[in-house]
Amino acid sequence: MRRTWDDRGSSPIQYAIAFPVVLVITFILIQGVLWAYARNLAYTAARSGVAAGRLYEASPADGSARARQALDDLGGNMLTNTSVSTAGSSQDTMRVHVSGQALTMLPGFHLSVAATVTGPIEHWTTGGPR
Repeated sequence: MRRTWDDRGSSPIQYAIAFPVVLVITFILIQGVLWAYARNLAYTAARSGVAAGRLYEASPADGSARARQALDDLGGNMLTNTSVSTAGSSQDTMRVHVSGQALTMLPGFHLSVAATVTGPIEHWTTGGPR
């Protein structure tokens, strides 16, 4: 006996409809991972800059230089068009702001990344009443 199937050929059509959706979801996930990694690089560079700039007798320029060095060491091409700023720093507080653009898989599509880290500056003090 021979069976006839009413839905013969439906499997390739289902794949033709489902495959582009799966492909788009995969690209979105990969792009999300690239953005998250670039954001992590920005935070790491900002933390390095604050750690260097808050040391005794260090200046905001030292923090900025260390943040740029960390971006060069870690970033590669994952974080582009970077800028490092120590605006907002004071005598008691070191602030480093790192921004840039994450690597994208689509040309002309830009994802901005920014990180700001603040920490107290170390000062030499004499013992006194508490």
